[in-house]
Amino acid sequence: MNRLNTNKFFVWRDSVMYLGESFDPDLHSHHAVQCCIALTGKLKIRWDGVEQWQQCNAAIIGANVNHSILCVDGSVCLLYLEKSSNNYQTILDYHCTDSSCQIKKKPLLISKPLPPELVQELLRGCFSDIDTAMANQLKRSCLTFFNGYISSENTLDPRIGVLLAQMHLQPEQSFSGRDLAQTISLSESRMQHLFKQQVGIPIRRYILWMKLRHVLELTLEGSTLTEAAHAAGFADSAHFSRTFKAMFGIPPSFLMKPSARLFSLFCD
Repeated sequence: MNRLNTNKFFVWRDSVMYLGESFDPDLHSHHAVQCCIALTGKLKIRWDGVEQWQQCNAAIIGANVNHSILCVDGSVCLLYLEKSSNNYQTILDYHCTDSSCQIKKKPLLISKPLPPELVQELLRGCFSDIDTAMANQLKRSCLTFFNGYISSENTLDPRIGVLLAQMHLQPEQSFSGRDLAQTISLSESRMQHLFKQQVGIPIRRYILWMKLRHVLELTLEGSTLTEAAHAAGFADSAHFSRTFKAMFGIPPSFLMKPSARLFSLFCD
């Protein structure tokens, strides 16, 4: 299927990536960290206390920073990361090397020229059919540019594999840390440490991302939003929509409406 006229939305267990037209000019905030790249032209960004649009080639917008972003000249790449992930922590470690860093209060603007090979790679992603391997490579290229953590391909600890299998078989369940720890015969604190070490984000945050993803998968398979929300353990579709918007700053209805021309891919 030709993807020339579609925007792209790739979903992982701790992040999502959007390739396509700019869409969020209104001031807003969200829990996920947003790493932004202008693929053509410049990004225009403003935030609380700054009325005039500021221009840059790329930006990092911390969790819960009220902002507005626009790329009037073309397409953007937006990579949303879990704020407690290893990915984001290494980005912070690289860019915030002194106490004056304000990335948690205002966007960090990157004005240096973008690597041409990165821009061309992302533009090809905008106008090509994409599979999981290609989406994973695009994410790795973006993380490399922002100096984010690149996870290894090491074999997962079998105890964590048991937990992941259990959670994905019952996405509607509200698992307690104690019960999950008992499943693999560890203390709760040891289980939490091992999970973060192996997966890259805390187990509670993983469960939330898993549930959000499960709703999107079910709706794309034909379920109503209400049916999908209940199946993932949300009280109703409104509860899911509020949670999704709080995480990403956009209502899920934006992604699902036909005019969005969105191609979605679940990558792990």
